[in-house]
Amino acid sequence: MHSDLLDHPPADTVGLPPVAVLMDDSVGDAAVSAAATAVHTLPIVGLPDNTVLAAAVQKLVEQKAQLDLLARDPKLAGLLPAEWMGPGARALDIGSFVQSVLPFLRTAERGQTAPVRLPLRHVLGDSGRWSKADVAEPQSLAWFLASDERAMAGSKDHAEAYLVGALGLGWMQEGRSRPGFLRAMGVETLAARTSMLDYPPAEELSLYTATAHGQPQLWCVHGRRRLRALPAPWLSVPLLTAYGVSAPVPWPASYPAADEVAGALALAGQGRIAPEVDLPKLARRMAEDASGEAWQPVSLLQLGTWMPRWRFFLAAFVGLPSVLLVTAALALPGAIEAATVAASLGFAAGAIGALAAPWVYARRKHLS
Repeated sequence: MHSDLLDHPPADTVGLPPVAVLMDDSVGDAAVSAAATAVHTLPIVGLPDNTVLAAAVQKLVEQKAQLDLLARDPKLAGLLPAEWMGPGARALDIGSFVQSVLPFLRTAERGQTAPVRLPLRHVLGDSGRWSKADVAEPQSLAWFLASDERAMAGSKDHAEAYLVGALGLGWMQEGRSRPGFLRAMGVETLAARTSMLDYPPAEELSLYTATAHGQPQLWCVHGRRRLRALPAPWLSVPLLTAYGVSAPVPWPASYPAADEVAGALALAGQGRIAPEVDLPKLARRMAEDASGEAWQPVSLLQLGTWMPRWRFFLAAFVGLPSVLLVTAALALPGAIEAATVAASLGFAAGAIGALAAPWVYARRKHLS
């Protein structure tokens, strides 16, 4: 990892705590956490110099821990969004949670990866599986989980994390339960092999309020083109505004109608965690649909789909020529051949005219 991501250079030595500190049978306030007193060699990752943003990130970390406790309570089943729930419905799935809170985050586009130490106040974890109360020897386990070796690939119980550098927000991929446990043990940093992720600049993001089908909506637009809904605005908006995004404003009239956007989001959301709508494409489709409703004179050959009325066809194009032939034969007994040719030409001309002449009206969307 480049030096501009680090708060300080690595130390030269690793300090091990006294054996008495590691013993979990110590009692009283004098028993200081071993992990809290250890000296580490890995550098601490640098965070944005924005106190408002740091406070918003720390609040989100605390809120995630509280939501994990709600998910753990079976009496509150169904209270949280279903897409947030992880396996076993005992905690929130971190990936789905982060994608809902941070619109337009691309976890597939990773930057540099390196072993570093992350400030635990800025790291999302999974507090719903086990806690300090479930551990027989919490001090020794805290020292083990907080050690630098956990950030080394291939080590036992190694930790992996993502970090959005622009926001200073990280979350665990491996070792998801340890952030809450280490915070409870008074530890300030955690070692993890960390991958950096980019995030769109604040000036490229816009927040809008809208009412679609009678329901209030809050949407985020990236680059005046891509739109995503915010399923948890009480979590997203404080973080995004602290990042520098302008406060939500009413949905502008220059964009497609709110009801149309909501319908497109519903279609895009089938089987996707973070459905997205391309506003220019939606506007073009709406314009095409509107022009398709216009009526214009056309011929039967221009219609994309039409069903012939066979009784009318048989009467007009078979029965009528037959009557004409019989009438011609009776009226012109000496010129039956001429009458037959005349009737046949009349039938052909009538059929061609009926098919090719623009004598019917149809909507433009029904044309071939």
